[in-house]
Amino acid sequence: MTWEVEQAGLAFVVALVVTGLELITTDYPMTPNFVFVVIYGAIAAVVILILPLITDQATVSSVGLANPWIKAAVVGFTIKAFLHVRLFTVSTGPGSSFPVGIETIVQLFEPWMLRSLELDHWNKQQAFATARAGAFPTVAAASAQALANIPTVTTHAVRAAFNADIAAAGTQAEVIVVYMKYFGTASAKRVFP
Repeated sequence: MTWEVEQAGLAFVVALVVTGLELITTDYPMTPNFVFVVIYGAIAAVVILILPLITDQATVSSVGLANPWIKAAVVGFTIKAFLHVRLFTVSTGPGSSFPVGIETIVQLFEPWMLRSLELDHWNKQQAFATARAGAFPTVAAASAQALANIPTVTTHAVRAAFNADIAAAGTQAEVIVVYMKYFGTASAKRVFP
């Protein structure tokens, strides 16, 4: 029994790391959400614990999967992709649909978790920018500060896009948010103390 628990732990950790890396390298680089990644890790661990109980109905086999440790690692790597398998999609109205298949289970928690993540990120970003915006009396002053502090390694294409986004900013806080999106929190803290 201890081997199974250790293998479930391996599947949990691998799924946790893979899901966490996907989360921070895509849409949410500055807002880790541990509950989100723990859910995928827990599902991977449960799958590893259940597999021996249903081997007469479902088997996982391929080159190297005879080794239970490799099987646990493979389950950890693939659980998120497996859970997003859909057989078909049902239209629930104009512009919205609902997946039918294994992904139906994911729809119970993932949209809510991602929305919470987006709101948390937005609130932290606004608190950061609003606290610093008061130091600049006008949008022009904040824009001038941002434009005077473009990192020298910035490409011409990024610089042009940055200039356009700064010109479109309507408040001092928006200028700071634009700067932070392009150059990161550390640069924004330095430029807008």
